[in-house]
Amino acid sequence: MSQPLIAPYLDEAPPRGLFTRLARVALHVSRLQDEAMRAVDLRFSDYTVLATLYKEDVPGGLPVSRLADLVLRPMGSITQVLDRLAKQDLVRRAPDPSDRRMVLIAITEEGERVARRGATVYDRVHARVLEGMAPDDLTQVDQGIRRLLEALELDSANQADDESPSTD
Repeated sequence: MSQPLIAPYLDEAPPRGLFTRLARVALHVSRLQDEAMRAVDLRFSDYTVLATLYKEDVPGGLPVSRLADLVLRPMGSITQVLDRLAKQDLVRRAPDPSDRRMVLIAITEEGERVARRGATVYDRVHARVLEGMAPDDLTQVDQGIRRLLEALELDSANQADDESPSTD
């Protein structure tokens, strides 16, 4: 196995170096997501919707706005994903019986099958990449990323609050 090439700028101290390394990690993760989803002929954004619907397992489906929140997609983007998935009979849309202005999205049996297959392939890719890491190292990385994610999400929420129109 060849040794990875580490560019000198990747050794820069945090926070700049940290965010540079995270950006590179994101590029690699995206490559792995694409690789895994080729096996089920989906885009990763489509898979995340299927996986979320499968995991949430809400009878009747989820409102589009809730689904968009869960997969961190704007409404326009989620609509495009849902159009692709509905065309493949992986999800179905239905009016919400309690509020007919709302649309519920439910996963179909075929969508469940594709979601399970996608998870299996994606897990295999994860295992391949992480096989050389010690369990304690994985736990430490996961804990650090969870804390960073919490900080990023808090910052995002604060920025959204700052951009909200004032009601004064």
